[in-house]
Amino acid sequence: MTPNDRALLTRLADGTGVLLDLETKFYFTLNETGVFVWDTLADESKRSVDAVVAALLEAFEVDESVARADVEAVLDALTEHRLLKR
Repeated sequence: MTPNDRALLTRLADGTGVLLDLETKFYFTLNETGVFVWDTLADESKRSVDAVVAALLEAFEVDESVARADVEAVLDALTEHRLLKR
């Protein structure tokens, strides 16, 4: 998985963020989990679903099934909007 380089993340003070698609000029809001997933994908060694889930489990107290579902939902949305190449 590779984040599209045409997307620019702006982090907000509350832990959420906004992704701007520089090509389409559309904004996408990310919750705290979405920002965490995007940041994790910046590390080339953590560009698999399992690696992102593991990072989420390490950073937050969350059940693995919930973490995996949240990660998949974020990845699906990013892929749908062509902000992530899977």
